[in-house]
Amino acid sequence: MLSGLKQQGFLFLILSMLTGLIGSFVNPLMSLFIVEGLKSPPAYIGIYTVSVTLAGLVFSQWLGSLADKGVSARKMFMLAVTGMAAALLIFANADSFWTVLIAGVLLFSMGNAAIPQVLTIGRQWAGQQSKVNVTQFNSGLRAAISFAWIGGPPLAYALAAGVSFDRSFYVAAFCALLAFIFAYQFIPEVNNKTQNQAAQTSYKTPTSFWILALAVTLGSVGNIMYSSALPLYAIKELGFAEHTPGIFMGLVACLEIPVMLYAGKLAQQHSKVKMIGFAFCCAMVFYCGVFFATQVWHLIALQFINALFYGVFAGIGLTILQEELPLKIGFTSAVYSNAIKIGMMLGTTGIGLIAQFFSFRYAAIGSLLAAACALGCLVLFVYLKRKEQAEMNSQIDDEFAARLL
Repeated sequence: MLSGLKQQGFLFLILSMLTGLIGSFVNPLMSLFIVEGLKSPPAYIGIYTVSVTLAGLVFSQWLGSLADKGVSARKMFMLAVTGMAAALLIFANADSFWTVLIAGVLLFSMGNAAIPQVLTIGRQWAGQQSKVNVTQFNSGLRAAISFAWIGGPPLAYALAAGVSFDRSFYVAAFCALLAFIFAYQFIPEVNNKTQNQAAQTSYKTPTSFWILALAVTLGSVGNIMYSSALPLYAIKELGFAEHTPGIFMGLVACLEIPVMLYAGKLAQQHSKVKMIGFAFCCAMVFYCGVFFATQVWHLIALQFINALFYGVFAGIGLTILQEELPLKIGFTSAVYSNAIKIGMMLGTTGIGLIAQFFSFRYAAIGSLLAAACALGCLVLFVYLKRKEQAEMNSQIDDEFAARLL
């Protein structure tokens, strides 16, 4: 029995990795594709990013709410990767920015729902297995996505050498096809009717949940500001060799995976909120270190702290949101994924503004402020949570007293 559960759980990890591979072949190339491949002005990068991200937020939240109402998350995942594959085929043959933008908004944005749906399917399945630890399982799903990003971007750039972006897009479309076939063939349907009936009751999402989601968003903002500025800061301002940013990113990607997996195990004995707070503290130390780093070995050493931050943050961030609204798994999975995407959008915009008025070095200060605000949101979350719990207990006592009378 236990062996069968492990095999089924492994299938979800494979699906998560396949889904991560699709984005890892496309997202790192889009800026270069728009400017070099389509010969468009750099400002069009922002138009594409904001338009596709906002469309994706709406689409993924809508599918997440449908999952909570009983619609098959597995089938919605297959719909999402189908839209992504169609968009990629258009990208591979497009010679106009506006064609790419329309395909991105109408089709590729559907792919933004793919990862939330993977997380939803996995969480629904794990929640019905008494011998599966949900936190560790969620950490494994996130680690599988990170694993895909270790090899995906370097291979994507290699395939696109000589500005032949169509090869990367065709490979990404093939990964989307594989994910569709794999989900259809191997991923079981999850009966979620009991949970869904309860989830459809009139339940107001508490303020504390949104504060926690804001903390996740700010954590993503800090991470993206740093990672977006790193190549230009390291090469242009510190004078490092052009391959060094790849070393830093590859190292932290390798280190964060075991941290994610161990964080899921550690969360069984320790408070998840305290662990996320520890992660934000690590982030603040890391960004301070980046600001003062002047040697290659400084940044290499700092990646161990970065791995502690992002490994814990990504490893249990999803679970902590899902535990706040256990009857709305689809909704919370979409909120988590969208919080990361909004963080990416704000972080990318923020680095442009900081570099415009200061330098890429000061992106570390922007990341530091984002991490500090995230930690502040976490403190506010704890306060509001206690207040909401006290109000709930008081309401229960009042109802009990009224019944006695």
